[in-house]
Amino acid sequence: MTIRLSGGVADSAGIVVVGGGLAGLEVATALVEHGTDDVLLIEAGPGDDLTHIHLGLPQDGATETVFAPENDPYFQRPWESDSTHYTGISGLRRRLGGRSLYWHGVILPLEDWALCPPWWPSDVVDDLTKSWRGGASLYERVTAELLAWSSPSPAGARRLHRFGGQDFRALPRACRHPAGDGRWEAYSPLTRWPTDDDGVPRPPTGLRVRCDTEVLAVDVHAGAARGVLVRDAAGEVGTIAADAVVLCAGTVESTRLGIQALTAAGALAEPRLGGLADHIVQGFVVRLPEASEAVPPPGSHYVPADRGTRSYLRLDVHRTEHGDTLLDVRVTGEQLPNPDSVVECAAGPGLPWGTRIRTALLPADRRLVTAQRDALRVLWRSLAEELRLPAVPLEFSEYGDPGRDNTRVLPSRTRSQATGVPETWTSLLGTEDHEGGSLPLGGVLTSRHEFAKLPRLYAAGPVVFPRLGAANPSLTALALSRRLAALLAAAV
Repeated sequence: MTIRLSGGVADSAGIVVVGGGLAGLEVATALVEHGTDDVLLIEAGPGDDLTHIHLGLPQDGATETVFAPENDPYFQRPWESDSTHYTGISGLRRRLGGRSLYWHGVILPLEDWALCPPWWPSDVVDDLTKSWRGGASLYERVTAELLAWSSPSPAGARRLHRFGGQDFRALPRACRHPAGDGRWEAYSPLTRWPTDDDGVPRPPTGLRVRCDTEVLAVDVHAGAARGVLVRDAAGEVGTIAADAVVLCAGTVESTRLGIQALTAAGALAEPRLGGLADHIVQGFVVRLPEASEAVPPPGSHYVPADRGTRSYLRLDVHRTEHGDTLLDVRVTGEQLPNPDSVVECAAGPGLPWGTRIRTALLPADRRLVTAQRDALRVLWRSLAEELRLPAVPLEFSEYGDPGRDNTRVLPSRTRSQATGVPETWTSLLGTEDHEGGSLPLGGVLTSRHEFAKLPRLYAAGPVVFPRLGAANPSLTALALSRRLAALLAAAV
């Protein structure tokens, strides 16, 4: 799978896709399915391990890999932060497959109160929610395909479970269980690739893959993107010419490449872009003394978000090896776009430019933090009463405290947790792998994903969301990646 750049010799492709994660793989795979026959996918990490971590590792080992990334050889953080946010477990998984080999497969559409004009371009909204090219909407098509790929829903999966005064429903996930031993995998575009005799995915016809190759910059000439400047693992540097370049390198890296390209084109006064956002996520974990009929079955359950709280409620139920039950309760809400939350670069002759993140919360975001904590306290009081547990109060530390972050859900911590005593946690911004918004459609980008001030340069992934909403971003990222692939295939 790994193909290295040879001897600094120039290469070329019709379309170069930068980044082999969920969005990049989806764009590249959909392009060749549309008949485009000269696509080059460039990934900074290796391409010899394509197994989803929850299929390759036991549950506790996979969780530790996500929340203790020092154990993951593919983890890198190529940026600095001016605060505790975007530190810790915030970073990239540099390997072919990227975060598609780590995610939990949650497929929720963005809420109508977030996915609407003037935030989102009306043609994008229509394609996602109403009709795509005269047929079903992109949301309908992609959701149907992902659920068809997934394992059949167990009996009663659509049943509502009344618990803690809330009506929980099964959380839709694009997951399947091929191993038969409790392990599972979430969808990756790699599952659409043909396989060799050993069952290893191989690029489909028309798609070349170059791994262990870092994109240093977009090659800008005569006011347009003309390709990319790359460096391989041996330090060889070369230029790859292209008719179009698609940035899918993750939110921060795609923004860094966009900043460098816009600066080179004279289209950006300062090397920074604002609008960076992530989901605001808080919760608690509690160990129950024994199984109770009142508790929903093991798995993931949720209560949809509403306009007032801009958050949805999620409940994960785990049966432990000791026969008791662990509840992981969380609320996921929307951080609003903010021009003072920025990705900024240190411009200079060396490449790649250094990248720093500055985060800021709007007053509405701080009110959301308080509202989420109030909602969790109300829920916990209801659960404690229903399960006849002591009403131990939920106590939260200051928002952004790295000592009480989402690593509190690590099995190494929950194993020693006292029964019936909840422990609260708050995700630092950047640690949910949901960050986006700094190359928004209808702003930096046109509604066709092209940079408004730099032709032939495109972007995909959550980085293009003008507003995040509360839902997990993957379904929307996949739908928009297919939309972009269709538009590019028709244009080249």
